[in-house]
Amino acid sequence: MPDTSTASLHWDYRDGRVAAVAAAVVYSLWVLEVVLPGGGAAQGALAEPDSPFGEFLDSTHRMASILVIVAAALGLSLGTRRTRRWLLVSWWSMAAFGVISLVTSLMPGACRVSTDVACAAESLAEGVHGATVAQALLSVAAVAAALVSVVALAVNRWSADDPAWLFVAVMAALQAVAAVAVLILAGILYWASGDGDPGVPLGLVQRAHLVTVALWLLTAGIVPGPWKRTHDGRAAATAH
Repeated sequence: MPDTSTASLHWDYRDGRVAAVAAAVVYSLWVLEVVLPGGGAAQGALAEPDSPFGEFLDSTHRMASILVIVAAALGLSLGTRRTRRWLLVSWWSMAAFGVISLVTSLMPGACRVSTDVACAAESLAEGVHGATVAQALLSVAAVAAALVSVVALAVNRWSADDPAWLFVAVMAALQAVAAVAVLILAGILYWASGDGDPGVPLGLVQRAHLVTVALWLLTAGIVPGPWKRTHDGRAAATAH
């Protein structure tokens, strides 16, 4: 956060934690589909790209991507130096997820959750306007980056003897199951040339994966171990 006592901009470790938690919240705003126009579980959040809800999802997903990049950047610069190797893998993978999410959100296509692999695969198979192979591949890369980040964070917390490692490991396991499920679904939809229904609805599997991604970002923000306090460039106490 800006330091008003000096002329320079000073970032605190808490800014990174807030950015990660905020990204988790913003990334979860798809749940508002049940109350906003153009949403609705029966219709599917992605069925009407030009609906107010579709445009809302576009904006929130882009905002979440930027928050993820900020959190990763502050983690890399202010994160604890203890057991640094695995933590570096986690931060860089988080940064990759944020950058890929941002890039795909700027690409044309029907997928309002731009890293939705199943949507990208189905759109490509059905020849939906704006669908590209690049977006499908980037979506797979985003899923992989998020999974690598949470797994690396779990290993980091375990190697640091942090009691929170088990909690992080559970988050990693849940995301792994959801990631495998959504990749299998994407493969089925692609090789079957779509599901035969118009539009690309946000299904239960995709929703489950979005939940696990949000939980990973929330975990990265609330677990204190990966962060350290700094003041005027000097390291203070490091939480385990």
